Amino acid sequence: MENITKNCERALLTTQQNWIQLIFSKLYLWKRNHRTRRHLRELPEHLWNDIGLEKHEVLKESHKPFWRP
Repeated sequence: MENITKNCERALLTTQQNWIQLIFSKLYLWKRNHRTRRHLRELPEHLWNDIGLEKHEVLKESHKPFWRP
């Protein structure tokens, strides 16, 4: 019976760690989305052309909410 309890405790701890890791991963992704979209918006227009983007594409991408891929 003691082994079952220990196994359950380990499984619960692993699940909690996975959730925490998932939350931090999502927060990191959202922060990166916000930062890269802001940087894209701040680039001079002639650089947009250099990377193959047109103004409407930059505006569309840079105005997406941070949680959208």
